[in-house]
Amino acid sequence: MLGLIKRYGFAAVVAGGLGLMTLVVVGKTLLSGGNGDDSAAKAAAPAAHSGGGRGRNGGGGAPTVLATAAAQHTFTDALQAIGTAQARESIVLTPKVADTIRALRFDSGDRVRQGQVLVEMSSVEQAADLAEARAANQAAQEDLRRTQELFNRGFASQARLDTVQAAAQAAQARLNAGGSRIADRTIRAPFPGIVGLRTASPGQFMRPGDQIGTLDDISQIKLDFDVPETQLSRVAQGVEIVAHTAAYADRVFTGVIANVDSRIDPTTRTVRVRAMLPNTDEVLRPGMLMTVEVRSNPRQALAIPEIAILDQIDGAYVYRVAAGDGGQRRADLVRIRTGQRSGGMAEVLEGLNMGDQVVTEGVQSLRPGQPVTLGAAREGDAQAPVRPRG
Repeated sequence: MLGLIKRYGFAAVVAGGLGLMTLVVVGKTLLSGGNGDDSAAKAAAPAAHSGGGRGRNGGGGAPTVLATAAAQHTFTDALQAIGTAQARESIVLTPKVADTIRALRFDSGDRVRQGQVLVEMSSVEQAADLAEARAANQAAQEDLRRTQELFNRGFASQARLDTVQAAAQAAQARLNAGGSRIADRTIRAPFPGIVGLRTASPGQFMRPGDQIGTLDDISQIKLDFDVPETQLSRVAQGVEIVAHTAAYADRVFTGVIANVDSRIDPTTRTVRVRAMLPNTDEVLRPGMLMTVEVRSNPRQALAIPEIAILDQIDGAYVYRVAAGDGGQRRADLVRIRTGQRSGGMAEVLEGLNMGDQVVTEGVQSLRPGQPVTLGAAREGDAQAPVRPRG
């Protein structure tokens, strides 16, 4: 052996050893008469039979599937758009006259009622002028009363009465003007709402147009969006819309179209549409970007879950559960014609009738005409199976 290693090397010795082992295995196989191959085949057969849909297949080679019935479903012609949320009513709080803020009657985030005083501007000079006008008006009105009595007794002429009446009217006008100047220095809430962030302080000099704060009524949200003029026939007052926003991705906001603009933008060839969204919990805020789906032309149509459909090159197919021999159900491959698909449902135009059972789970492993067993739906399944009668 040592001589062989030296002459042919270690590799030759390894090759010889492998050849000897092969001869031993072949000899044992011939002596057993092939029994080892039969045992291996028998052991492999159950494994091959139970592979694939184990846990969803019944006995006798009939796989267990889930089925649901073709039924009526509401479809709409969906139109997608992007819109911007706006408050139902919104203003910027700004003074009418240039003056100093005397008092602020609100704080950021306050909820205010209609008519509530929000800002008072300095009005010392105007208050003095108003007091003077009020006194002058009282004197003029008293003079008019006395002159009227004298005229009624015949001791005053018509000309005298007319002069006194004109003076009294002028005094009343000066009083009204003084009151108006005072009112211009008081900012009241024109509608109930929520005040935004305060941007001014008492004692600050303000001019008309300078922002003191904002006031928004967000009990409802106006959602404006643009649609192409070619889709104008699909938007009309009262049509339902569904909106989503990234801030509340798990929520759906529904509303209706309130108005459609009377003009089409000649540059973009679009028309502005306004929808109203209820906002009772006030989670939507003005300025939010929202995706809009217009659901026009609602209609009822026969529909099945999309997961039941096998889309092939030559069309769409489903496995319909039918009664077979001996009460055994079978899966027949049926070609259908589909229409609109939305929300996981597909509109069926041809190929199925109301109540037909179609396989929704286990579709990929079926063959046309294959016996099937209907199983119970597992907890959490999107579509519960419907068992055919009989």
